[in-house]
Amino acid sequence: MEQQLREIEIKPNKIAFQAAIAFSLYTLALVFIFKLLNIDTQDEHISVPTRIISMVCSYVPFILAILYAQTKYRTELGGYMSFGKAFSAGFKVAAYSGLFIALLFVLYYKVLDTSALDHSVEMALEKAGDDPKAVKGVEMMKPYLAVFIGFGAAITYTLFGLILSLIGAAVLKKENPAV
Repeated sequence: MEQQLREIEIKPNKIAFQAAIAFSLYTLALVFIFKLLNIDTQDEHISVPTRIISMVCSYVPFILAILYAQTKYRTELGGYMSFGKAFSAGFKVAAYSGLFIALLFVLYYKVLDTSALDHSVEMALEKAGDDPKAVKGVEMMKPYLAVFIGFGAAITYTLFGLILSLIGAAVLKKENPAV
């Protein structure tokens, strides 16, 4: 009974929000670090080790943020947590992170570094090649590209976080034997 009351009182929102904010700010800093080091993650010809390092730098902290929120939430609940509660904590991190990263990417491309948006358009035009329909499509998308990039990042992180939350919940759940 005490565990049930504790679960009602303690919600994972604060923990998830903090983890998501920290990860989102880390992601924005990582974008600037990659730019400072002249690492273009959009380049198709980037070396395999560089691609691996950029993916590790991007996704390992995300995994750790989700696991941190789930573990911290379990600790606040007294060491016991159901699968549903663990999933909820992890998925909230993923959803909040997706939202914050989308907003930060739009801010980045529209305000902080407009040349990065121009570079993305150049890369898309290069990929379109001589296909006039593809070139026209890129030109039509240009004003909305920052929003599309942010939305794509939000969907990617949320879906990836959904899978990670399920895995983390399966591993970290610990039912209270007294209940």
